Amino acid sequence: MRCNHALFDVLSGALACLAMSCQTPVASLPEIATVHPGVQTGFANSGWKYDRYDTLPTLEAKKSMIVADLEGPGIVNQIHVTRHQPKEIAARGVVLEIWFDDAAEPAVQCPLADFFGDGCNGQSEYFTSLFIECAPWSYNCYIPMPFKSRARVYLRNDTDKDLTNYTFVEWEPLPEWDERLAYFHATYTRKCFQLTKDTNETFFEVQGTGHILGRQFSVVTDEPAFDEFMMVMEGNNEVDIDGRERQVDYLGSEDSFTFSWGFQNTFHGLRAGMPLVKPKTPCMLSIYRFHDHQPIRFDESLRWSINWSNERHMFASKEWMSKWDAALAKGGCWVDYAAVYYWYQTVPGGYVHKPIEAPAERAALMLKPTDGTK
Repeated sequence: MRCNHALFDVLSGALACLAMSCQTPVASLPEIATVHPGVQTGFANSGWKYDRYDTLPTLEAKKSMIVADLEGPGIVNQIHVTRHQPKEIAARGVVLEIWFDDAAEPAVQCPLADFFGDGCNGQSEYFTSLFIECAPWSYNCYIPMPFKSRARVYLRNDTDKDLTNYTFVEWEPLPEWDERLAYFHATYTRKCFQLTKDTNETFFEVQGTGHILGRQFSVVTDEPAFDEFMMVMEGNNEVDIDGRERQVDYLGSEDSFTFSWGFQNTFHGLRAGMPLVKPKTPCMLSIYRFHDHQPIRFDESLRWSINWSNERHMFASKEWMSKWDAALAKGGCWVDYAAVYYWYQTVPGGYVHKPIEAPAERAALMLKPTDGTK
C-alpha cells in the first residue's frame, strides 16, 4: 500500500472508542507527526534553464510557459514564483493559469501580483499569511489544490519582454480520489465606477456547490474627498446564497476584512491583512482575508455585492454630503477596485472568467473612463 490509511482509520477508531468508554478526552493524531509509508514527494521545475536543466521552458514575451503537468489523483501544496522587473510591467503582465482534469476552462486565471496579494500592481509590503505570501523577490502559495486525474500550471507572459523566471510546484500523489474533495478556483475582476449614495456593485457571482476561501482587493481613488478612504471603507458587503438575500451581511467593508474604523495602518495577519495603505491622493489600498476557519458555503449559487445606499450616518452629515455632492458635480468620486476571489467547487472548471485587460491597462493605476461613462 502506498499509504497505510486503513491502519490509520482503525487506530483512530480505537482511540475514539477508548475515549468514549473512559469519558476522558484523547487528542487526535497530529498530521505533521503521522508517517505515511510509500507516499512520494512530487516536484516540478520551470523557467530557469541556466543550471542543471538547460531544456526547461522559459517565460518568453507573448507566450505561455508550462510549469507542471501532473498526473492524478494528487494535491498541489505549494507554488513558488520569482517576481520580475520591471515590476510596473510584469506584476500584472504575467497571468497565472491552473487547469484541472479535462475541464474546458482554467480554474484559476489571475494576474500574478493580484493572485499573491501584491496590491495595486506590485506595491504591497512584504507579508505572509496562511495561504499566500509576498516574500523578498518571490511569491508563494500554500493553498491545497487537489485534483482527480490531471493538473496543469502555466504562467502566461502577456508583455512584450522576455522575463527571467524560476518557478516550482511541490505536490503529493493521493492513494485514491475522495469525492468529498473539491477543486480550488480563483478569478480576477476589475471595475472603476463613480461612488454615489446609490451605488450597489456586484463583484462576484458563481453557480454550483462549494465554499468561499477568501478574497483580495486592490483599491485606488484619485478623489481628494475620499482621502483616508472616506466612504471607500463603507458599503455593506452583502452575500446572497442559494437565492437567500443577505445571508451574510457585513455592515462595512473594513469590518468584512476584520478591521474597524477604516483602513488606517498596514497590518500583516495570518488570515487578514493590509499590506498597502496610502491614505492621501491618490489613495491606494491592498487588503486580504481568508475564511478557512469558517468558509462561506453555497449549494447552488453565491453573489457578493457592496451596497453603499444604506449609509444613513454619513448621509445625515450636511458637511460631508455637501463635499460629496460638489465632487460628483465636477465629475469626480471615481474608485478602482481590482478583486480576486478564492473558492472551492465540486467541479474542476465550469466558471467563465471575465476577460483580463491588455497589459498596459492592467498596469495603469486607475481605469477611469476618459469620457466619464461608467
